Amino acid sequence: MAFERGAVMTKGDAAIIALALGLSILVWAGFRFLPRDASDLTAVVRVDGKEVLRVRIDGPQMEQKEVEILSGTATLEFGQGKVRILPLPTHVCPNGICWKTGWVSRPGQSIVCVPNHTTITVEGGTGEVDSVVR
Repeated sequence: MAFERGAVMTKGDAAIIALALGLSILVWAGFRFLPRDASDLTAVVRVDGKEVLRVRIDGPQMEQKEVEILSGTATLEFGQGKVRILPLPTHVCPNGICWKTGWVSRPGQSIVCVPNHTTITVEGGTGEVDSVVR
């Protein structure tokens, strides 16, 4: 089916486009803003592969804990089902990729600081399926 030169969009075409756009925005907003099941979520901090801290992140209050890493101290902020590293000085983490990662909240998500051999991984809760292989 070819479009003719000078074809005009009808009111029906506009309504279908508006409906599809509206539904896609609603689905996106549902995934983005509706609360997830944050029960039993835990952040596990490992330095050089050794577990140095394990904290529950599903509490209603925001909390902070300091963690000794290779080049200094990092401050972990957690609560309400999410966790992050607060900004670090450049002498502790030169590129700052770990704290620029921001909040992580889903099981399996990680924050990684390569210069300090540090990872923070979210565990527990209801896991999500990435892929299925048969």
